[in-house]
Amino acid sequence: MNIEGMTCAGCEATVKNAANSIEGVLEANASYDTGKATVKYDRSKAMRDAIVTAINKTGFTVKTQSYK
Repeated sequence: MNIEGMTCAGCEATVKNAANSIEGVLEANASYDTGKATVKYDRSKAMRDAIVTAINKTGFTVKTQSYK
């Protein structure tokens, strides 16, 4: 995910914590240097939209997403 607005390590932590707050998220990583976050989740327990919404509620914005 491309995340707009991250400028420091605290921002990374906020994005990671938001993603990890969703049941079914297995791992979340974020980098303010690249402006990206990677989230691994169990598709039977979590929905992409819920993860995006949780991140957006922090004040950062998910701009684009790619899925594997």
